[in-house]
Amino acid sequence: MFDIVGVFGVLALAALGAWLVLRSRRARHPAVKWVGLALSSVLTLVFTLALCVALVGFYRISVPPSRPAVADVKVAGTPEQVARGARFASVCAGCHSADGKPPLAGQNFFEGGPPFGTMWATNLTPAGELSDWSDADIIRAIREGVHKSGRALIVMPSEVFRNLSDSDVQAIVAYLRSQPATGTRTPPTRLNVLGAAFIGSGFAPTSAQAPITQPVVAPAEGTSKEYGKYLVSVLACTSCHGENLAGRKAGGPGPPAGPNLTVILPSWSADDFIRTMRTGVDPSGRTLSKEMPWKQMSGFATDDDFRAMHAHLHGLTPITSLPK
Repeated sequence: MFDIVGVFGVLALAALGAWLVLRSRRARHPAVKWVGLALSSVLTLVFTLALCVALVGFYRISVPPSRPAVADVKVAGTPEQVARGARFASVCAGCHSADGKPPLAGQNFFEGGPPFGTMWATNLTPAGELSDWSDADIIRAIREGVHKSGRALIVMPSEVFRNLSDSDVQAIVAYLRSQPATGTRTPPTRLNVLGAAFIGSGFAPTSAQAPITQPVVAPAEGTSKEYGKYLVSVLACTSCHGENLAGRKAGGPGPPAGPNLTVILPSWSADDFIRTMRTGVDPSGRTLSKEMPWKQMSGFATDDDFRAMHAHLHGLTPITSLPK
């Protein structure tokens, strides 16, 4: 995943700037000399800095960090696991399916989008590369954001999925293995210099997370606020609504900015919440934003799941100031 042409192009521009600096210093006319020095120095500095940041980005993407070997995990693939995993598939389909529905045959994230290269959401059916992966490799990719090769994944919300319990992440693997083989292997992700610069600057970090070395156990299923907190943590609610669910500022990098749930949900009843998540229309009659994945969440959650989530959200302490 290295853009040789792009890197040499930026290097050439930096070298051109340095050559212009030397030429400007030799100019006899003072105005030409100092204006030329100023402009060529800025040009050299900008492209040298861009080159360094892009190289840092390529390093972060491509060089495997030091990690322990994957655990020896073999998913049983029971009908109960497949059924549980199928529910999570409705959430995964938001990225790994072109129409937002299974099968999870992948799609090109950047098609018609920013000029950062190509980035594919992988084909997760048995026709894709996961057929060559162990169950432990898939679990690590989901919860730690690391490819089988050890390199970092990009855009994978592993900062959220690392909260998945051992039983739930194994259920997802069981479902992925059970799908019919659909489509073909997706092409490898290839970021250009601009995309690498976003990674290198930290503006768009990779998905790599710290290794999980201890068992992860979820609360018992039901309508308790403890189980609701678990569901909220694994359904990526914080990605849009902020770490404290108090909203995110619009216009920044990453997922779309969601509203402040700590001041909205305490005024809703459990039935209001369920109806909103089933219909996409809130109690005031307002249609939810098209960026709100209520259809995927509705495909995942039972009414009891929503009651548990409401119990957690309804009990949050209101935060009236938007986090910085």
